[in-house]
Amino acid sequence: MRNAFFTISSWNYLHYSRTLASSFARHHPDFSRILAIADTPRNDMQQGAFPEFDAHIFFDELDLPDRRSFSFRYDVMELNTAIKPTVFRRLFAEGFDRVIYLDPDIFAYRRFDEILRAFDEGATSILTPHSLAPNLHSESPNDLTFMRSGIYNLGFLALARTDETSALLEWWESRLQNECVTDRLSDGIFVDQKFMDLWPAYCPGTHILRDPAYNVAYWNLDTRTIKATNENYEVNGSPLAFFHFSGITPGDRGVLSKHQQRWKPTSTEALASLTAGYHDQLEGFGASSSSSVPYGFGTFSDGTKIPKLARILFREKLEPFEGDPFTLMPDHLDRPAGIKPNPGGVVTQLAHALWTTRRDLQSYFPLQEGKSQINYADWYIAGGATSAGIPPRFTQTVVKRIRQLGHGTADVSATEKSVIAPRIARRAYRTLMKAQPHIRWLYGMVPPAKRKQFLDAMFRHAWPANFDTTSKAALGPGLSLIGYPFSETGVGEAMRSLARSVDGANITYDVTNFDEQVLSSRRDRALTSRIVVRPSKMVNVFCVNADMLGSTIHGIGGGVLQNRYNIVRPFWELPSIHPQWLNSLQHMDEIWAPTAFVRDAFMAGTDRPVVHIPVAISVPPDIEASRERFKIPKNSTAFLFAFDFSSYPDRKNPDAVLQAYLRAFGHDRNRRVSLVIKTMGNSPHKRTILNSIRSLAQTDNRVVLIDEVLTRTETYCLTKSCDVFVSLHRSEGFGLGIAEAMAMGKAVVATDFSGSKDFVGTQTGFPIPYRLIGVEPDQYPYFIEGQKWADPDIDEAARVMAQLADNVEVVAAMGERARRYMAAVHSPEAVGKVIASRLQDIQGYRNSILDTY
Repeated sequence: MRNAFFTISSWNYLHYSRTLASSFARHHPDFSRILAIADTPRNDMQQGAFPEFDAHIFFDELDLPDRRSFSFRYDVMELNTAIKPTVFRRLFAEGFDRVIYLDPDIFAYRRFDEILRAFDEGATSILTPHSLAPNLHSESPNDLTFMRSGIYNLGFLALARTDETSALLEWWESRLQNECVTDRLSDGIFVDQKFMDLWPAYCPGTHILRDPAYNVAYWNLDTRTIKATNENYEVNGSPLAFFHFSGITPGDRGVLSKHQQRWKPTSTEALASLTAGYHDQLEGFGASSSSSVPYGFGTFSDGTKIPKLARILFREKLEPFEGDPFTLMPDHLDRPAGIKPNPGGVVTQLAHALWTTRRDLQSYFPLQEGKSQINYADWYIAGGATSAGIPPRFTQTVVKRIRQLGHGTADVSATEKSVIAPRIARRAYRTLMKAQPHIRWLYGMVPPAKRKQFLDAMFRHAWPANFDTTSKAALGPGLSLIGYPFSETGVGEAMRSLARSVDGANITYDVTNFDEQVLSSRRDRALTSRIVVRPSKMVNVFCVNADMLGSTIHGIGGGVLQNRYNIVRPFWELPSIHPQWLNSLQHMDEIWAPTAFVRDAFMAGTDRPVVHIPVAISVPPDIEASRERFKIPKNSTAFLFAFDFSSYPDRKNPDAVLQAYLRAFGHDRNRRVSLVIKTMGNSPHKRTILNSIRSLAQTDNRVVLIDEVLTRTETYCLTKSCDVFVSLHRSEGFGLGIAEAMAMGKAVVATDFSGSKDFVGTQTGFPIPYRLIGVEPDQYPYFIEGQKWADPDIDEAARVMAQLADNVEVVAAMGERARRYMAAVHSPEAVGKVIASRLQDIQGYRNSILDTY
């Protein structure tokens, strides 16, 4: 029998591959060791340079149809997995009888006797499941994780050369030619791995290796106990065969895997020893040098990085493709998208591909008419493309096309006149007033007529006057609120709340509707009587988030900024703002932050003045409870958790609420409690999360799921019908549901982090401690490396919930304190006073400057 082992890697993973091969060779000297290189050849890394392997196979040597298109079709991870069956076929063709594949981030600790024995006993294929027992943990990895990514982990696969396996390799290879992708989980596809769920059904000779010593990894540590021995390591009492260090990062010894947050190297002493030893091995095999080697198939022929969207567009829309995609694709990506009217072709093929992948962009930019398309193109070049990993080369074409139309922020001349010049003038005057005494003395020597001429010229552009230069209409005192007055979204409600506060303080205001960016329901007509065609007040307040500020200014018209004091009131849920918003924020004179958390984020990220203006909460006083309407068990302490899937499930953290409920009450089904979960909206994870909730509800009739859109009155009624509002969020810009529950006199249990800290303290609610964890790229938009949010203490939340159950007096007393606090600090009247005071400061500042001449 001729035996072979192989692994696949690109050059940047060479240190992993060498570490693996070295460990495998110690225990299997009778196996040939082959490295398949999913990359382009390099002069500094040629065959024979790595003694851990007996042979190398380059990508260009593989028997694949149209290798150039194949390598463009997939990103680095997808390509490394897509060629797996092809390498198996290659090695069988070379005469090997038994072949074992291992991922490069695996380390072998002993000989694989159980695998060889299975071969000897007639197995033709050997697979290892991700887990050998049910995993009901609320956080990934769990049963649902394995259902999404595959039952068997394809970091290991062993095959014998038979007619049966050869035929199945051809089937698998044909699937992976076009469907080895990471972005089609909803279709039941996850690179090469999900197809292997079918393999045991198609291959009678399949052996499922259930030995817990194999393929030990972060995904099965719930049921596998690792212990260090004098000689090596044991898993559940058996010698460890191999550990799969999936997601480990050389140089960062504090993370077991970047793909999860439950396990750390310090979770056990044995795990700490195991990972430390592996890090030492990686460093010994050149981790510092190999990890920085660029991926050969990662750039176009001109050196521009290939965005993932380009690969998706290529394989889904453009194949079969004439010519070399590495050379010709950039021009295809710059072509106008096939939407109408698409003025000037401002929405390119690549820009449109981005739009199709983002539900938030589809909501803000419907792309149904030319104005919306120009707004989207404006957002795209102002930083949207950069945040999506699209190189600047693909925004330059859009900039040129917008300039040719005479629209958008790309036409800087108009912006300079209406925004940049006023700001320079104000700064110049402030600098003058802060200058040394002799400079001010020299200024005083300038003849009065000349001095007045200078000041007139400066302040004609630098401060609100009594006219609108774009319409020649008189500007009045007060506020112009600009945003989505009819939208039934959090941002729309925040605008209406601000209007109620302004109204309560007897401040004159008007409202400009710019909800072309919003696809949500627009049924709230409370501000209809205030709507004007164009802002007419001396102070503008843009009631939009920072990512939509630029497109709103463009949609309303940049001239609306001139001769006014401009304010934006954004919400944001992370400690740092995104750099792409800075250009738009420079148009503003100040920022009104709805919470101290948002204030700190924007103060750290921009030079604009930031003022904390709280959010007003007003709940109708005549709301009646109705447990019958929502099928909430009577005589129970009802805990309410409500969230919108469109607000990103990872942030709202429903798993934590379920886990806290189970820890508090799962063992005692006689406890008179109920958990009401109210959801709405959509998300790629919605079905999975709802199935988990429904599964719990089937076994525990105290759990009530409401997945529907309620009117505001119905929402208030639901909150009124419950006793305690629970929010174990990872972060909140404000926390509207929490605040409204408190205003209705409900006790709240909430993570002691971010926006809700303004009103949930030990005297007004039950704040839950937390630890900070990293935000993953796919968990929240506008990803920035290093962002952190909260991981609430589920045990403490469970303890608090158990304490509140049936304790009517405590719940009622805390609810009353919460109600009083919200009335004192967050009523429209209270917030109106804060706004009025700020407007007096703004007006006083203006007058003090104008009085100088």
